[in-house]
Amino acid sequence: MHKALLFAVVTLAAIVTSSRSHACVDTALVLAVDGSGSISDEEYEFQKSAIVAAFRDRQVLSAIRASGTVAVAAVFWGDGEFPAQIIDWTVMDGIKPSQKFADEIEKSERVVFGNTDIGDGLWVALELLSRSHACARRQIVDISGDGMETTRPRRRRSVSLLQARQRAQEMGVTINALAISDEETDLADYYNDRVILGSDRFVMNIRKFEDFARAIRLKLIRELS
Repeated sequence: MHKALLFAVVTLAAIVTSSRSHACVDTALVLAVDGSGSISDEEYEFQKSAIVAAFRDRQVLSAIRASGTVAVAAVFWGDGEFPAQIIDWTVMDGIKPSQKFADEIEKSERVVFGNTDIGDGLWVALELLSRSHACARRQIVDISGDGMETTRPRRRRSVSLLQARQRAQEMGVTINALAISDEETDLADYYNDRVILGSDRFVMNIRKFEDFARAIRLKLIRELS
């Protein structure tokens, strides 16, 4: 067999295998969580524990069941010069997968720091969606953070928020946000103007990290209902 044809056959087989391994779901949701330098270790652990608690919460699990087939992944992002931390896709088709996803987040260790590169974090989330769940009826990125995007100096490898948001728009992705405005009091306005996207987009605003657990639970219920 001609080498080019053989390569095409092998490539097509890989694509078919990949598509079969990721059946279309009703909702694909990526949690994009701020792990930049403005987040202390204590605050980082608080965010993690809040997400873990949410995926063990009865009301959240009920919302997931009512939403059809739901796939969830998580991205902990920070400085775009370093790889984001990814908790890969879990299809939430029962209590056990939800528990598995919560367990994976709970046992993960922090590897992200540095600048607040929201664009890079969003880009990684979009990559996860495009590679595995591009056919989902609803694609959602749920960004949470306590600061605006770092804009200077712009590094060679960094993706701007504008670039990432344009890609999300082309993909038909909804972006929602949870603003932790304990220091930047106008952060919710920034997220509303520069970050969120889609007809059903929304921003939730909290003034202190202690409110994160309740907010993320309510946010998930709203997104999945």
